[in-house]
Amino acid sequence: MPNPKLGLKERKRNVANMMASLRIENLSPSENLQVSIQDYLDGKKTTTDLLNEVRAKYAAFSK
Repeated sequence: MPNPKLGLKERKRNVANMMASLRIENLSPSENLQVSIQDYLDGKKTTTDLLNEVRAKYAAFSK
């Protein structure tokens, strides 16, 4: 369930931090992740939902 207390400003900051982390690792978001990011910004997904998707997609690269 989305967290209504988390405002757009905070969600944008979280996305910016996540994108910076991906860039540091020389990675870029897939098309599916871009859709998920927009859903997160729109408040349709929680921070946990988005983090779980990122970890599932990119954790294999860090092992």
